[in-house]
Amino acid sequence: MAKQTKSIKKRIRNPVETRAKLLQATIELVIEKGAAALSLKEAAIRADVSRGVAYLHFDDRDQLLKEAKTWISEGLQEGVKQFDRTATLHDRTFRTTKLVLSHPEASRLMITDAMAGTDLDQGHPLYKLVLNMLKELKASGKARADIDVEILTYITFGSIASTIMLGAQRKGEDVDTLAERFANEWNRILEKGIFVRKTPRDADGKKVRRKPRLLSKAAARK
Repeated sequence: MAKQTKSIKKRIRNPVETRAKLLQATIELVIEKGAAALSLKEAAIRADVSRGVAYLHFDDRDQLLKEAKTWISEGLQEGVKQFDRTATLHDRTFRTTKLVLSHPEASRLMITDAMAGTDLDQGHPLYKLVLNMLKELKASGKARADIDVEILTYITFGSIASTIMLGAQRKGEDVDTLAERFANEWNRILEKGIFVRKTPRDADGKKVRRKPRLLSKAAARK
């Protein structure tokens, strides 16, 4: 009787954990072989669960793939939502960079879909979240008044791709150290730019004051 009880307990799995394993396995397989080669059977093998258990969670490969992408997006959204409104730019960058470096497969799949034009469009929850955060930053006066929040939103997503490349090249290195380096340089670029600004001078060598650039009405409204 004791052996039977032990056997039954061994077969009992945590449904939340099993689902997460299947989703993670899906992400890994898509990264390795592409979405077209994905099957529920392969995901089950990679996750070390039976195909029957996999079908308890997902109807078919299409549902599995769709929910894997949703899982990625929700995880990143939760990471972004954790920011306190008083958090510094450095802290925000550090934490999002660390999040991406800690989940490279998931982040890579999301960026791959975004580049293919199948995800991260203007209706995507993560796009809306980042866009609204940038709008709030602009409204608070902490960002330039002429900032194009739509373009900066896409630039922000582009930084995820660069983080993925950094993690791949520095695989095995301390995630906190890499995230700190990335946050420091990214913030320097945002705050100071890249190029050294030279003060214009006239023919006599005197400093010339720059005239403020006038914005079009359309740009000012953004």
